[in-house]
Amino acid sequence: MNNPTSESERQSATIADQLACEIKLRRQAAGLSQRQLAAKIRYTRQYVGMAESQDAVLPSRELVAALDAGLGADGALVALRAQAHDVQRATRMRNRSTALEDTGSGTAVMLPVIVDGRVASLPLDPHIVGLAGGGLAGPAGKSEDDGDFSVIDRRTLLTHGIAVAATGVLDPDLIRNSDPVEAVVRSRHVSERTLTSFAAVTRLLAGQRQSIAPDALLTLISAHRNSVTALFRSAADERVKNQIGFLLGETSIVASRLWSATGDRSMALASCAFAKRLADDIRDPALGGIARIFESNLRSDAATLIGSDGDIVDGLQLLGEAAAVADVLPPSAQARIAAEQAQAFAVLELARECREALARARRAVDEIAEPDQTGLFSDWNPTRLMVYEGTCWLLLNEPRKAISALNQAISTTTADNRNVALAARVDLASAHVLSGELEEGCRMLGDAYENLVAMGNSRGIERAQRALSRLEPWKTETPVRELRERIETLKVS
Repeated sequence: MNNPTSESERQSATIADQLACEIKLRRQAAGLSQRQLAAKIRYTRQYVGMAESQDAVLPSRELVAALDAGLGADGALVALRAQAHDVQRATRMRNRSTALEDTGSGTAVMLPVIVDGRVASLPLDPHIVGLAGGGLAGPAGKSEDDGDFSVIDRRTLLTHGIAVAATGVLDPDLIRNSDPVEAVVRSRHVSERTLTSFAAVTRLLAGQRQSIAPDALLTLISAHRNSVTALFRSAADERVKNQIGFLLGETSIVASRLWSATGDRSMALASCAFAKRLADDIRDPALGGIARIFESNLRSDAATLIGSDGDIVDGLQLLGEAAAVADVLPPSAQARIAAEQAQAFAVLELARECREALARARRAVDEIAEPDQTGLFSDWNPTRLMVYEGTCWLLLNEPRKAISALNQAISTTTADNRNVALAARVDLASAHVLSGELEEGCRMLGDAYENLVAMGNSRGIERAQRALSRLEPWKTETPVRELRERIETLKVS
């Protein structure tokens, strides 16, 4: 029997390959090299090369539209892309339906959520999911002794979970009641295995915030936070309640990062404030320290570059409070504290203090082990610190050092850290401008801005706009005028 999903995937891949071939043929017929075509449509050569690559990955709608216009295709390329996109969308919907059907097979895996005030669960593909403590269990991951929950892996988040979140709402057709979750809430008994599962989901979701569009991921983390809240309110044992409280605080901080990325600073601050207050209630200094790290990032204009609301001194004070409990924090958190301090000192042009903080951050990074790179600190490693170093050199007006550090960071940044790479590219663009390479800086900033808009990363866009404001001294130069026109086009579309 034929597999319809596989047939759809093959059809989509065929159309995507056809689009890539058509772009290449039209470019060659026009007598243009990839670099010449890129210059004509104001993209980089790498973008044109990716569009011509037969790897079944569709180029963005904006890129295909630019190629269509640049090659005089009269909408033919745009139509091909739309056809492939429609087939991919149909495939995703069929996958969702298959996942729903699997919920009756005794092998469904569910993500706990809250829907209309009721505890429910989101079905995920059982073939790519692992459970805490072993293999697949019964419906919703239920064990005989308590309501256990599934631990979803990264691939799951990038397929079914994120596909659902990308719609902006949880599709009602993909929600069904979950007796095990309700049973836990009713019994007020939360087992260690249940805690482990919920903690794993939290940290897996947190680990995707650098690579997934923030508005999409926010849908999942908000639903998951509601589930953790329900468990926190139902727990009778004080020790367990405190454990769930830490998890609820951690989930709130993840939500804060996503609210910030979507441009809602008030919700981001409120989520951090909740976590800080909760830390006081359950007397957990580690949670309080982590909440202060990320609140400082919101308070300090040095770190977030989000706008004029920032207060560097306020941010530094919060970082100092976090540093005071560093002995209960992992090395990854200690590295983050020192790196944020270095960046704030750089804005204040306190070069010696900045270098001392960077030295502390390097020492902490050297102590990071694999267990430390989870959840909120999953992206902390020497590469992430190199981004901070590059930004510090930029702020201290040492562009050549900034270019060296940022290029090194970009070359070692993985695909899982798209936001980190884009932040580095924004600052690298500014460094090129300051070093006298205006055209290169404008091109790089335009590319980064376009990617940030495509991802819906408001925080990153604010950073890019700050970089754009640094170009004011060269506003009459052709590269700057062309960059502003390119950005205006993105705003209109």
